[in-house]
Amino acid sequence: MTCTCGSGFQLHRIEEWDDGQSLIRYACPGCGFAFGIETVGHEASPLFEQPVWTDEAQHCLDRLPPYVEPLVREEVESYAGQKHINLISTGLMTEARNQGTVAWHPDAESRLSRVPAPVRAMARVELERTALDRGLPEVTVALMEEIKARYFGMSARAS
Repeated sequence: MTCTCGSGFQLHRIEEWDDGQSLIRYACPGCGFAFGIETVGHEASPLFEQPVWTDEAQHCLDRLPPYVEPLVREEVESYAGQKHINLISTGLMTEARNQGTVAWHPDAESRLSRVPAPVRAMARVELERTALDRGLPEVTVALMEEIKARYFGMSARAS
């Protein structure tokens, strides 16, 4: 894409939002004009020829030990390639690590969105791992309550 000043737009950053959407920001290095595209992650794949990681997914990748990072990157990019997805989000990372075998009940997904952001990714991974270990096809609210009680000694208040 070319700006009216003649410079080509450059990908500036890709932000993930809690609702599964992404904001792809482009900026012109010549005049500073910038714009963004709001999209659902998998729908943005045609915008990229190579795999591109959202800022949040890249942050997760950067926090891995140096000997693990290339293995995870390869696993996730291979999975994304099989699905023909070029925008890699934290959700896609989790799906790739679990080979896409765990679904989320809408009520469970809604409850997860209310978990504080710093622990949300860890909670998602633990819940999906537990479901996989038990051979469950879906993460449910009941499973969330069980894990919550196990790790934090808490459960939902009786109504």
